Amino acid sequence: MKNKFLQNLIKQGENVQFEIKASFRSNSISSVICSFLNTNGGTLLIGANDNGDIIGLPNPDKYKTEIEHLLFTTIIPEPAFDVSIEEIQNKKVLLIKVWKGSKPPYIFNGSIYYRKNAISRKATSAEVSKLIENRNKSELHWEKQITFNLKFDDLDKELISNTIDDMKRHNRGNLKSSDIMDFLTHYGLYVNGAFTNACCILFCKYPERFIPQIRVRLTEYPESKTSNILNRDEIIEGNIFLIRNHLEKYFNNLGIRSVFDENQWKRIDFKFPPKALQEAIINALIHRNYSNYSSSFAVSIYPDKIEISNSGHLPEGLKISDLKKTHSTHPVNPDIAHIVFLRGLIDKLGRGTNKIVELCKNNGLKEPKWIQNSSGISITIFGPKALSKKIKAKILSIESVSDIVNDAVNDAVNDAVNDRIKLRYMTEIQMIVDNNSIDISSIMEELNISRAQAQRDMKTLKIIGFVIFEGAPKTGAYYLTNKLKKILT
Repeated sequence: MKNKFLQNLIKQGENVQFEIKASFRSNSISSVICSFLNTNGGTLLIGANDNGDIIGLPNPDKYKTEIEHLLFTTIIPEPAFDVSIEEIQNKKVLLIKVWKGSKPPYIFNGSIYYRKNAISRKATSAEVSKLIENRNKSELHWEKQITFNLKFDDLDKELISNTIDDMKRHNRGNLKSSDIMDFLTHYGLYVNGAFTNACCILFCKYPERFIPQIRVRLTEYPESKTSNILNRDEIIEGNIFLIRNHLEKYFNNLGIRSVFDENQWKRIDFKFPPKALQEAIINALIHRNYSNYSSSFAVSIYPDKIEISNSGHLPEGLKISDLKKTHSTHPVNPDIAHIVFLRGLIDKLGRGTNKIVELCKNNGLKEPKWIQNSSGISITIFGPKALSKKIKAKILSIESVSDIVNDAVNDAVNDAVNDRIKLRYMTEIQMIVDNNSIDISSIMEELNISRAQAQRDMKTLKIIGFVIFEGAPKTGAYYLTNKLKKILT
C-alpha cells in the first residue's frame, strides 16, 4: 500500500501540491514547505531525481530529525507537518506532508513563499494581500470564536498537561514551556482573555454544557435499522478525547462477530479492525461541523457493518472518489486538528482514509464506502468480502442456480472447478437478474476481483451459453441468454 501510494505520487509528476528533491538542502526544503502552507498544502519527496527515478537517502533517520528541527525553527508561525521514512524499490526516501496553513501568511527567512503550478517562489504583493484577507476570514471561523462563560476551572488541566507531554514526546511543536496558559495562548485557544470554541471542544471537562451538539449517539442493532429491539442505545458526552477513548474501548471489546450467510449456508466469523474504526472516528471528530445546534454524530452497529455518520462535509475541492486515492486535505477545523496532530493521534497527514481501506482489505473485509449528502457525510465499514448478497429476485432460487451452474460448468470444463468459483458464477448471474445487465466494472467492484478475472468469468459463462455480450466493446454489457431464461422460468 505504501509503495502504491508513493508510486502514484511520483507518476503524477510535480504539480502545485507535489515536489521531488534529489537530496537534502535546508533552504530549498523550507521554502517549498512554506509555499505549500501558503497555498493548498502539499507533499515533498526527498530521494528521487527529476525523472522520478528513486535514488534513496543515506542515513534517513538523521535527516528526518534535522528536517523536523529545521521546519519548527525556521517557519513562522509554527506549521503542522509530518515527516516519515518510506521505502520504495528497496531504497529509503523521506516524505514531508503539510496541511494548508490555518494562519497565513507563513514566513521563511523573512520572505513569504507561494506555490504557482509546480514552482515555489516569493509571493507577489497581490498574493500577500490575498493571504492576509484569507486569514482575516478564518478568524471568523466558528472554532476561533469565544465560548461565553467558559472559565479556567471548567478545563481539564491534567488532559492539557498530558497533551503537552505527548507533543514533546512526538517532537511535534516548538513550544518550550510546559505552562498550561502558555500552551493555550500559543495555539490560539486562549485569545484576548477568553477561551475559544476549539478549546472547549478539546479540553473542557463538560463541554456539553456550552456546546450541547458535541454529544455522540451510539446504537447497536441486533438486525436491521427498522428492528424494534436495540442491544444498546446511549449518548456519549465529553470532549473529543473522552469521546474517542469511550468509542475506542467499545470497539476493542467488539471481539469476534458471526453472521450466517444464507447463500452459502454457513456461519462466517470475522472481526472489525479496531485501527480502521479508530481512524474513522478521529477523522469524523476533526472534520465534524460543530457550529450548528442541530449537528449530529452517530455510530450505528449492525451484525455485518458499522456506520459512522456526522453532519460535517468534505474539505473544499475534495470528492468522495478522492478518499481512496492519494490526496491532500485542509481540515474543516484546523485548530482542533492541529492539537489532535500534536498528540500523535494522526499518524500520516491526509492518509487516514487510505489507511482505513488498507486495514479493511488486510482483514478480508469489503472495501469501505463513503457517502456525502445534504445532511452530512458517512462511512460504512462492511463485514467479510465472502458474505454474499441476499437473493432479491423471485425468479431465481439459490438451489436451482447452483444446480444449473454445477451441471453446466462440469459439462463445459474438463478440469474440476471448486465451489468458490461456482459461487462466483452464481453471484454474477444473480447480478444480471437483479439489474437486467452487468458490465465488467460492476463485476470487479461487487466481487472485488481483477478485470482479467471478471473477463475470464464472462468468457466461461458465454461458452456454456449463459450470457451474451451486446453493445460497443467499451460501453456494452452482458445479458442472460434465452437458453438460461427458459431454464430459470
